[in-house]
Amino acid sequence: MNKNNLNTLIRHFSPAWYASVMGTGGFANVLYLLSANFIFLKIIAQSLFFLNLFLFLVLIIPWILRWFLHFDKLIEDLSHPITSNFFPTMPVGGLVLGTNFFLIGKDFFSHESIIFIGNILWLNGVILCLIFAVFVTYNMVVKEKIEPEFINFSWYIPPVATIVVPLLGNMVARSYINTNIDYARAVNFTDIIFFGIGLALFITLNSILLNRFIAHKLPGSVATPTFWIILGPIGVGTVSLLGIADVSASLKIIEPAGLMTINFVSAIFWSFGVWAFLLVVLITLKYLKSERTIPFTLSWWAFIFPLAAYTLSSFSIYQYYKVDYVFWYTVLLAVLLSFLWILTFASSIYGTFSGKYLFPQQSKK
Repeated sequence: MNKNNLNTLIRHFSPAWYASVMGTGGFANVLYLLSANFIFLKIIAQSLFFLNLFLFLVLIIPWILRWFLHFDKLIEDLSHPITSNFFPTMPVGGLVLGTNFFLIGKDFFSHESIIFIGNILWLNGVILCLIFAVFVTYNMVVKEKIEPEFINFSWYIPPVATIVVPLLGNMVARSYINTNIDYARAVNFTDIIFFGIGLALFITLNSILLNRFIAHKLPGSVATPTFWIILGPIGVGTVSLLGIADVSASLKIIEPAGLMTINFVSAIFWSFGVWAFLLVVLITLKYLKSERTIPFTLSWWAFIFPLAAYTLSSFSIYQYYKVDYVFWYTVLLAVLLSFLWILTFASSIYGTFSGKYLFPQQSKK
């Protein structure tokens, strides 16, 4: 790759690329947890963990360089009512990678190394997720008018970002309970703050987004994957809330009765995902029936992380309630997730080596 091509790659580098890290990391966690029942999944999950680490490190180079070399183009994307929502995928990708280290990385790295990496990625997530969540909302408020075609489920990404903070934060806090309880409490309370921000944003935006799709014409089939993003806040929210409650109970912040109540509320929140999952499946089938195909773009990664998050939440609910059909529902979700990840990853590899997603101007020729 010559200097001009590299410069073009950096200039047009899409913030949506980090959705691949989010999705691959979530998929790895799903397979690792299910490997307790299906042992062959463990080696696949471990391979995905190292693949995700590689993806994060490779993508961070153009992501950072773009801030210094092409700040004008970056600001243009940050001001866009759709593209701006994808900037939080970088810190979220780091948060998900951090959970990979705690869950899967313990087979390969020392406990001290994992805690150090986990702290770095959690703090990065805390800072950037808050900055982007505030900026994206501010950007929407100050615009004179946003047309309906710019309103889609990618608007859920900032709320998802803040709700993912406790996903890693719970693991970090738990590792300090016996060695630095004050720090564990600080992390736990920070997680509560971010969960509150994300939950309130999700509830608020949910009404706006559903109203947009009910009152206005549906977008083209290329937007199909974005409908699946609704599963992200539900899935991550369930797992994060369960984790916050467990850590809070270990820190003696809530009583056992309070823990059971929060677990019950988490199950109710998760159940909303049953409706959301069936809804997005029907919408996807409608597009396939009417337009025959869903063109592949980077937005296909919107299929992956939300579904992975919802699958993880289903597994967590099964662990608490031990209802067999919830387990098999989780397996069904995992099978669908596997199919979609393979299809999306293979298409991303092809699009990358063909230059289609690295040099957007070439695709117009």
